[in-house]
Amino acid sequence: MKKLTKRLLIKSQDAFLLSLEIYNKPTIKYRIESFCFFFTNAWELLLKAKIIENKKNTSSIFYKKSRGIQRRSLSLRDSIGKIFINENDPIRKNIEDIEKLRDSATHLIIEELDIIYTGLFQAGVLNYVNLLKEWFDIDIIKKTSPAMLSLIFDLGDINTTILKKKYNKEIINFFLQKQKEIIDNSANLKDKKYSISIEYKVALVKNPKDADIVLSSGQEGTTRGIFIEVPKDPASTHPYLGGDCINRTREQIDKNIIFNQYDFQAILYKEKIRGNSKYHYCFKTTGSNTYSNELINLIVKKIKEDPQYLQKNRTSFKKMTHEKRLERIKNG
Repeated sequence: MKKLTKRLLIKSQDAFLLSLEIYNKPTIKYRIESFCFFFTNAWELLLKAKIIENKKNTSSIFYKKSRGIQRRSLSLRDSIGKIFINENDPIRKNIEDIEKLRDSATHLIIEELDIIYTGLFQAGVLNYVNLLKEWFDIDIIKKTSPAMLSLIFDLGDINTTILKKKYNKEIINFFLQKQKEIIDNSANLKDKKYSISIEYKVALVKNPKDADIVLSSGQEGTTRGIFIEVPKDPASTHPYLGGDCINRTREQIDKNIIFNQYDFQAILYKEKIRGNSKYHYCFKTTGSNTYSNELINLIVKKIKEDPQYLQKNRTSFKKMTHEKRLERIKNG
């Protein structure tokens, strides 16, 4: 191993451990910004160490020298491209999205970014640990408590109404855009190396398979409680936004049939979709609604079985909305 490689790896691990230490101190107000800075720095140094060892040449991490200009080492973005050739590699996308957040310095004042980025951060931490071990046979867990690898977060009950009261339109749009990007990337990649879902449900159900967390009484009749966690990633089970459902439904039904947003909302009402975990998932922290492929299959099946299905739904939905409007007028 080159001497420069060893120095890069030492600095990389220091930056990584510092990012964990800062993030896992909830009292620090500057923790998202600090985490992004040190975490991306850790990756940049690790990737450069990997480039050197691959090329067997320390000059491989520098741009070509120009006369009169001081030689510069590769940026994080260019270092990523040299190791992760596939632009859709989930680890590459994970690093790139965290880097984008780091570069959006003016928007890091949004405390609620924790809500949409924690899953991304957690996946990134595990990716770093695994590749450091795979590439250089270094087990960084020996240098810290394994508990440090599990990021501490506090997800409040956040929705767009609350955001509008705290921030201006530009910042709200930035938040919603980033949220949509992560949801879309999670749905497309379907890989926990990109983002690890932190949305869990605790339920008392007849069928344990329907719950994310199941409680048992313990072995051999003991009273000690045991948590058996079976996480379900909504990005995989419910990957579609409303617009996606409409487009995918149109692709599977007769082209002469009109199916629009109104029809979709009418079906949600008619079939009591909201709250049905088989078809619908609501991110409580942000209020975003996503839907499963089973819902699309249900809609397509209903339309094909009954030519009057959509018209019946429109009629009942119109009646319901009219009655609610009259009730609001009556109540002032």
